[in-house]
Amino acid sequence: MKLVYSVFAFRQQAKSPIQVAFVANAGDVLTWAGIPRKSDELLTGYQRFKDDDRINRSIVPFFQNPANCSPTAVIIALRADTGIGRCVLANTEMPVGEVVETQLEIEMDEDAMKTDAIFEQALSYIEQRLGADAEQSEEEVSEDDDQDLDEIEDEEENGGATDISVHLGTETLAKMRDLLRDKENWVNPAFRDAIADYVKPAMVIDGQHRISAGAKFGPKGLPFMVCGLYDATWSEQVFQFTVVNIKPKKIPPSLITSIAALSLSKVEQSQLRGRLNQAGVKMTEVEIMSMVAYDDQSPFSNFIDMGVGEKSAKSDLLGYAAIKRVAKVWYTAQRNSFVQIAKSLFSTENANKARSEWRSSKIWFDFFCLFWGIVRDHYPNSYWKKYEGNRFFIGASLWALQEALLIEADGQMKSHWKVAPEASMEERVESLRVAFEDVVRTNLAYVPVDMWSVPWEKVSLDTNQGRDELRKLLSKLINDGKIEGRVAKNWKADSWFK
Repeated sequence: MKLVYSVFAFRQQAKSPIQVAFVANAGDVLTWAGIPRKSDELLTGYQRFKDDDRINRSIVPFFQNPANCSPTAVIIALRADTGIGRCVLANTEMPVGEVVETQLEIEMDEDAMKTDAIFEQALSYIEQRLGADAEQSEEEVSEDDDQDLDEIEDEEENGGATDISVHLGTETLAKMRDLLRDKENWVNPAFRDAIADYVKPAMVIDGQHRISAGAKFGPKGLPFMVCGLYDATWSEQVFQFTVVNIKPKKIPPSLITSIAALSLSKVEQSQLRGRLNQAGVKMTEVEIMSMVAYDDQSPFSNFIDMGVGEKSAKSDLLGYAAIKRVAKVWYTAQRNSFVQIAKSLFSTENANKARSEWRSSKIWFDFFCLFWGIVRDHYPNSYWKKYEGNRFFIGASLWALQEALLIEADGQMKSHWKVAPEASMEERVESLRVAFEDVVRTNLAYVPVDMWSVPWEKVSLDTNQGRDELRKLLSKLINDGKIEGRVAKNWKADSWFK
């Protein structure tokens, strides 16, 4: 396949990619442009899942009215060479601000697209991206990293970015490489379809649903204005997708986290950090939630709705905002127990320095996993799924339980968190983990296991008042348990329960 388009090209700013404006039919665009959707097979994509219901119920009927049109451009990344296809701009000498009339040639080997060459070329592309990570020994940190830290401490929806990334994007990219190396995956039709989009000579950054709907009209589909970004890097594509979508039709923070955390490698994320912050992406939130939702050590791994997948598959997952409320408590380290642990661990009496070390060393995540690992071990597996009558697997309940137990940790004497001055860092961590675990297990034992499965009088708890009322109940149950030395005998007599 070879198509030639007459185009207008220009470079908006000195370091920005060349922009190419032309008209193409939707059917042709879907032939030569892939849509790198974030899928169950390949989480490294940055596009939303295809919403066929939206296409067929909303967009197709819109275009069925002959008076309607879509005047905004579809945004495409034009790739110089993928090994199977390429985009060639006849004139790439673009003085900044000047418009040049030229030609764009798009080629794709359609025969090769039907062979295993797609896997070989995709593997080469992935190894190239991973190679850039291997060459950079230290992550470059933006000067904007710390400026918004106060916001996440004051407001759940705001945040800056400190250097706490575990580089899940690089890890996910490596998993994709391993999948490509395993030829048994090559016979999987879903895997083949996903990979095919990675080797086409162009990628759709914005407009996949309009193009998909437009392709249903006529032999080649409806014509659309196309804005192509010539030879745009993968990280540039992710950045443009995020910026285009975050403002006019805001994509959920959960999907932003998935994109920024998993679609970008360590180096790519580092290079884009400042620009993403400037564009309004809350990188601290991205980095906190990427660890909580995707790190294998996290007790909440695969339990959080991250905006990925079909809507029907999300009903059994915990809400993103609810778990963010739980997780940010650990990162901000405003609790007395966390500060005391950090002071002992890092041998400092300066609370601000202790908090900074607590965050940058990722110790916050270590203790987060310790805490929730204890809770997971304490309750039956049946509690860790949604079903009628289960009051435990709800964001409000998890927050209230965490709050009640951390209040007990905060109330410990300062000496409880002391470690031997000559102890090594490894010994300090282990000593403090043991001390923390003792507090959590002791007080969790006073919370009746059955309270989460018996009928409740209270409903609609996911408000500030509702969560705090539940926290007060849990604190009362813990205090009653301390008095009796066991789970309080008459806990069901509380007005909270029917």
